[in-house]
Amino acid sequence: MKIIGVGIGPGMLSAEAIENICQAEVVYGSSRAIELAAEHICCNVEKIKDYSRIHELPDNAVVLSTGDPNLSGLGKYAGVDDIVIPGISSVQIACARLHIDQTEVVIITAHGRNPSLAIGKLRDAVTMGFTVFLLPAYDFGVDQVAALLLDMGIDVPIAILEQLGYPDERVEIGTVGRPPVVKSQLYCIMAGSAVNL
Repeated sequence: MKIIGVGIGPGMLSAEAIENICQAEVVYGSSRAIELAAEHICCNVEKIKDYSRIHELPDNAVVLSTGDPNLSGLGKYAGVDDIVIPGISSVQIACARLHIDQTEVVIITAHGRNPSLAIGKLRDAVTMGFTVFLLPAYDFGVDQVAALLLDMGIDVPIAILEQLGYPDERVEIGTVGRPPVVKSQLYCIMAGSAVNL
């Protein structure tokens, strides 16, 4: 099986990804991932409903993963003999939009998980002075991050980056006292001193 990152928006497929998608015998993915790669798909397409069962797909399967498969994506399901082809991730685009060196950032995800682990990692990272990139959860987003930082007495800028890679992309920067307002469910958060107001 091959797990291929299709990037976070239109036009972000790598040449390696395009070549492997064009040669695929069968492609699997979410509606969004399939849409991002549609012009290069020349075979049968199946939508994935249960990602935990990816290991049951045929050996010749090409599985599309939005962003990069190894940033809170489908790469975690890759077996020893599977091939993972990277894609452009939301953290790469967020750092580019905000002019932040990726080595200054700690990546945390609460997406699809119990946020308590993300909360602990966030506390540790900001206490050590790192800027945090966070993939939020429905119940742990920008307002909860701002409240947590405020309770910790840490006053740093907070940015939300919505619809990255799409024509309606939006970046808004605020503070822990006045966090930016989220208008889309497809967003990420950057919080820390590397975020410039």
